[in-house]
Amino acid sequence: MPPRSMRPFFLACLLLSSVASAGGSGGVRVQPPAPTRLPASAPVQPGQAWVLAGTTADGEQFQTVLKLSADAPKLDGAWTFRADRGALLYDSAAQSVVGLDLREVASGGLALACVRVGRLSAGAGEGVLVSGTAPQVAARLEEAFAVASTTANPADLAAAAAELRLGRCTLTQQN
Repeated sequence: MPPRSMRPFFLACLLLSSVASAGGSGGVRVQPPAPTRLPASAPVQPGQAWVLAGTTADGEQFQTVLKLSADAPKLDGAWTFRADRGALLYDSAAQSVVGLDLREVASGGLALACVRVGRLSAGAGEGVLVSGTAPQVAARLEEAFAVASTTANPADLAAAAAELRLGRCTLTQQN
């Protein structure tokens, strides 16, 4: 369970991934019943390590590793994997992955959220980075999902992220 100070942020992440899975805040989309177990073919699995690397809107570069728990993920709109530094959310219906590094939040540091929408190929994907305090990141997640889901190529993604003062990131499965 996340520390009490991070619960609203964590719940906002889950909510936004669920909204993305439902096709946005507008129309209704009928989806097949959700599986009760994570498919073995899913690109995200318990026990994996994912490298979250990126550059903030201010040009600060970073790299961190999210080591996923060996425990089975929980399904709450998206598959939620606990990680040593936060969480990784995987939604196969919306083809989205969100890497959350929350380790520094408890001590007043920044939260990082890498939002990737689109099919994960070879365990990697480029996305949009939101960084800031936990409330700042939670407030900008919907915007990050919108940018990541509407830009088809890296050049457009970079331009849209820069215009909105969002960073860019990658999530890569570590071998």
